[in-house]
Formats: sequence, C-alpha cells, structure tokens
Amino acid sequence: MDPGTPTRRSVLRAGLGLGAVGLAGCTSLVGSSGEAGSSGDAGTGATLQSLDVGGSPGGPVPVLPEDRVALLDWWATWCAPCKPQMSELREIRERFPDLHMLSITNEGDGAAVREFWTEYEGTWPVARDTALRTNEQFGVDRVPTLLVFDPAGTEVWRHVGLASADGVAEQLRAAGAGAD
Repeated sequence: MDPGTPTRRSVLRAGLGLGAVGLAGCTSLVGSSGEAGSSGDAGTGATLQSLDVGGSPGGPVPVLPEDRVALLDWWATWCAPCKPQMSELREIRERFPDLHMLSITNEGDGAAVREFWTEYEGTWPVARDTALRTNEQFGVDRVPTLLVFDPAGTEVWRHVGLASADGVAEQLRAAGAGAD
C-alpha cells in the first residue's frame, strides 16, 4: 500500500466517518483522506480509476457520461446497510444492463474494497475517490447514498440509506432509463 494512503483504521482513528446518524445505520463522512484513486474534476467529463475486480473493468470510468442516465452509489466496506444494498444494486444491473452505474468508495485500502466487491458479487464498476472530490461535487456526506441523473446530467433523485431495487428502478425509468 502507498505509505501516503490512509488505512481504514487510521481514518476511523482520526474521527473521519464516525458521525453516526439515525438513518438505517448510515454514517456521516467528514474530512478528506488523500489524493490516490481519483482524477479530474467530478462531474461530466471527469473520470475515476475503477478497480479490476468482479464486474468492474479496471481503468478510467466516467463519473457522469454525457447523454446517459446514470446511477451513482457511495458506499463503504464498514457500512452495515451497504451490504444488503449490493443485492438490490445487482438486481438493478440485471434489469438495466445498459445503465451507467458507478459505485464510489472513499477508502484507500484497495484490498479491502476488492474483498468486499468479490464477497458481495459486484457486477458493475467500482472506484475509489480518496480525495472526496465526488463527495464535494455532489454534496454526499453519508453512506450509502444513491444519486440518479438524467441524460442532461441533472440530479433527479437522491436517497440516503438502504434503497429497494423497485424504488431505484422507478426513479431510473422517470429519468429516462430504458425499460427493465
């Protein structure tokens, strides 16, 4: 591991990510934790480096591609509701195979992220943004958080906490995603 990349334990010890809230076990994210894992500014045209694991291709992935409905998911390996959220998101991937989906974690421990992605059978791109650029750009301060964007890149739905596949699918259809 890069010596400049904080471990999950050091982030927690520093008090980052500890502000518990009463919404389905979601946790508040506070502060930043380095630079590794992200490139460019967040938003349309920006990319993050995805990990090569499960259904994630490895290499640069757009955060918000132009002219496409997009689903962005912020999560963490230590987040209790993020675990059952994975099966709901797998169902979304099956129902909307052409949807741009990207899961984003702020964790620096690539091995822990890969282990989680394998254990919970991630079938879409996962990327790390340890500099919290996407969190800042999109106003995300809790995990899990889901955002849906229409093809113009406008946020049309935001959900904090565990979300059902049916609820997400309804929002994707309203944003213009193809029938599931």
